[in-house]
Amino acid sequence: MRIRVSLLAFIVLFISACTMGDGTTEPVSIRITSPNGSEPTPTHANLPFANQFPNRWNPSNDGTPFEPCVAFSDEELLRFDVDPSVVEDAAQVDGQGIRGCLWLMPDLFTLGVVVTNAESLAQYKAGMPEIDWKPDLNVGGRVVGLAVLNDDDAACMTYVESMESVVVVDVGIVGGAEVREAYDPCKIAVDFTSTYADKIPE
Repeated sequence: MRIRVSLLAFIVLFISACTMGDGTTEPVSIRITSPNGSEPTPTHANLPFANQFPNRWNPSNDGTPFEPCVAFSDEELLRFDVDPSVVEDAAQVDGQGIRGCLWLMPDLFTLGVVVTNAESLAQYKAGMPEIDWKPDLNVGGRVVGLAVLNDDDAACMTYVESMESVVVVDVGIVGGAEVREAYDPCKIAVDFTSTYADKIPE
């Protein structure tokens, strides 16, 4: 059985906060253009899983060309003890407002990297009052939001603006006390974001 732990809670929050303009989460047209209005954005090219959702790219997550599922090499993931072969789509339904991947390390931790549209980090924060927002960080001159669930110190997230979207890095500890002592979710999330922030378009 695959473990989803912290990201399950955040997917629920994303679904509620990342609906489309009319307040629905219905699937939308498959033909999506890039933020500069030029070429259509690929919906499943080179993804590390069989894409089941034709509307995986949609107007709720097309504000940046950044594709988390193909952004990191195996070596870059292994650097953070992430097994690149144990990965799945973060989306649960077709046309969902988030787009990205979840890497699962059973009995250790999960790493999720997802994209959702937002005008700014400030707007995103205003729509997510359920989250305990920490002071913003500065990573290479870019503002990075940092947050945890109010009642869970085993999950931590960073938020980076990317064009008309935010990119979220979510880390959740799934092991016991020994694992929690060995792995700090905020340190992993911040270090991962800091190391690979230059991959994310501004």
